[in-house]
Amino acid sequence: MKDWRLYERFVAGLMADSASDDLTVIPNAKLIGCISGVERQIDVLVDAKWDENTKRRVIVDAKRYKKKIDIKDIETFEGMMKDCRSEYGVIVCPNGYTPAAKRRAQDAITIRLIPLSELDDFSLDTWEFCIGKCTESKRKNFQHGLVLYDSAYGLAGGDLPLSVMAVGKCDVCNEFHIWCWVCGQKFALKNEDDFKCNCDDRFWLTAIEEEVENLNEEVKSVYLMVILSSGIVIHVDRRKLQ
Repeated sequence: MKDWRLYERFVAGLMADSASDDLTVIPNAKLIGCISGVERQIDVLVDAKWDENTKRRVIVDAKRYKKKIDIKDIETFEGMMKDCRSEYGVIVCPNGYTPAAKRRAQDAITIRLIPLSELDDFSLDTWEFCIGKCTESKRKNFQHGLVLYDSAYGLAGGDLPLSVMAVGKCDVCNEFHIWCWVCGQKFALKNEDDFKCNCDDRFWLTAIEEEVENLNEEVKSVYLMVILSSGIVIHVDRRKLQ
């Protein structure tokens, strides 16, 4: 595995560990820029699971540079923040930053130092291979994706007892991965897909829906939902496309 990719996954794991339950962490995320209109790659995207606006969105850039972060790096990152509708960003680097970069970052951008020595004890054992779209690729030298699971949490509805599940996202194809702790089954869902796990009381599906960001703009998100046997629909997670 390339060193920069390992560093990105390390940073994604740190962000997932510190995120609250109402936030979703997506490694190697893809968003359509609101200004450029083209797909932007984000090392780590932290977004609200259920809020329709992007006020809590944070984009994280893991720069495994041998040199210090300079003012040009800050200005380039700030441009991507605006294109990705993010009011706050984090640059993670191992070798420091110049005084000018720190002044230019101001309050909207945090520069976080994570030295490469911290990777010495880092293991990808908690990341699992993608079982979704990545398995269909026939491309030579294709980088098979790994799945970062969020912290497990309970799910309940109607007269059904509390059950535990975990949701993850592949860091290559971004497909949702579900791990049902009741039946033990793991499965992946495409953007508009459905699946019934071995539990008799729940049916999983994903759907692309439009949301109103402001009076003049609509954006699309992929929602992960579960429909219980009682008819209750629970929104479990969300991945914005814009």
